Amino acid sequence: MLWKGIDLSQQRNFQLNKQWFVFFGAITAVAIGTGVHDSIFNNFLADTFQLHADARGWLEFPRELPGFLVVLMSGILCMVSITRIGVVATGVFATGMIGMSLLGTHLPTMVFMMATASAGMHLLMPVNGSVVLALSDEHNRGRRMGQAAAVGTTGTVIGTGLIWLFFDRTHPPYAAGFLCVSGLVVVAGCFYGMLHIPGLHQPRARLIVRRRFKLYYLLELLAGARKQIFLTFGPWVLIKVYDLPAASMAKLLFIAAVIGIFFQPAAGAAVDRFGERAIMIVDGLILFVVCLGYGYAQQAAPSHDTAQVLASACYILDQLLFSLSSARSVYISRLTENHQELNATLALGVSINHIASMTIPAFAGLLWVSFGYERVFLAAAILALCCAAASSFVPGKGRLALAGQAAVMPENRD
Repeated sequence: MLWKGIDLSQQRNFQLNKQWFVFFGAITAVAIGTGVHDSIFNNFLADTFQLHADARGWLEFPRELPGFLVVLMSGILCMVSITRIGVVATGVFATGMIGMSLLGTHLPTMVFMMATASAGMHLLMPVNGSVVLALSDEHNRGRRMGQAAAVGTTGTVIGTGLIWLFFDRTHPPYAAGFLCVSGLVVVAGCFYGMLHIPGLHQPRARLIVRRRFKLYYLLELLAGARKQIFLTFGPWVLIKVYDLPAASMAKLLFIAAVIGIFFQPAAGAAVDRFGERAIMIVDGLILFVVCLGYGYAQQAAPSHDTAQVLASACYILDQLLFSLSSARSVYISRLTENHQELNATLALGVSINHIASMTIPAFAGLLWVSFGYERVFLAAAILALCCAAASSFVPGKGRLALAGQAAVMPENRD
C-alpha cells in the first residue's frame, strides 16, 4: 500500500510538472511575440502616421476597449474551459497581427486590426493568472507567479533582442515584424491546446460581483490608470523627446527583460514572504519617484544626454515594477472560494482595469499638448501615491488568511 501511494504521488507530480512545462512553452511563445510587437509598435505609429501626443492618446480608446469587454467576452465563452479560451485568444491575436502586416498602412484598417489583436491579447490576461493559481497552492502562489513571469520575460529577452540586433534602422520592416508575431502566437495556441487542468474544466460563472471584493476593484482601477500612462506615454517621451529609434527601444526592453529574469522570481517570493500589502505599498512609493524622474529628467540633469540616460533608466525600472502586479492576483485568490469564482473575478478585474486604460490616455494626451509632458508625469506621481494609500487598506499577511477563511462563512457571503 505504501509503494502504491508513492507511485500515485510520483504520477501526480509528473503530470503537474508536465502541465507546467506546456504552460511555460505557451507563455514563452507569447512573450517572444509581444516582445517583438512592443519594440516596434510605437515607432510604427510614429513613422507611418506621424501622430501627435493627443492623437496617440485617443488611439488608446479602441486599443484598450477589448480589455474593458473582457468580462463580457469571458461570459459569452463561459462554457469553454479556461485553457481553451487561451486557444481562442491566441487565434484572435494572430488574426489581428496578420491584418496589421497586410493592411496596417491605412489608418481605419489599422485601427480595426489593432483592436482585433488587442481583443486576443486581453482575453489571454485572466487565462494565465488562472492557470498559475490552479497549478500552485496557497503557500507558493507568489513564487509560482514570479517564476511564470520570469519565463515570460525570458521570451521577451529573445523577442526584443531580435529587434535590437537585426531590425533595419533606416527602413524598418514593420510588416514582417507583425507577421512574425502572428506565427509565434499560433505556436502558443498549440501549447494552450495541450493543457489539461481538471480544476479549470468546470463551467464558469458569467459574472460575479462581490461587495467584499470592493478594495480589489479599486486597486485594479488605479492600476489601470498607472499602467496606461506609462505604456502609452513612457515610450512616447523617449521617441518624441529623445528621438530613440525602434532598435533603441528594443534595447531598453531587452535590458529590462534580462534584469527581470532574476527580479521577477524574487518579487514573487517577496509577496509570499512579506504579504501583498507591503509589496503594493512599496510599488506605489517607488513609482512616485520614477514618475518624477521620468517627467523632470531634463530639468534635473546637466545635459540632454544625461537626461536621456535618466529617463531610460526610469523606463527600465517601471518595466520591472510591473512584476509586482502579481500581488493583486494573489490577494484576490485568498478571498475567493473556488477556481470558478477566481476566474470570473480576474476577468472582471481586467475589465475594471481597462475602464481607466481607455479614458486616461485621452486626457493625458490633452494635458501633454496643453501644458507639456512634465505635467502628465506629475499627475502620474500623484496617482502613484493614491495607489500606495489604497494598498494600505489591504489586510496584513496574517489578517488576510483570516479574512479568506471568514469569506466562506455563510453570513459573510454577498
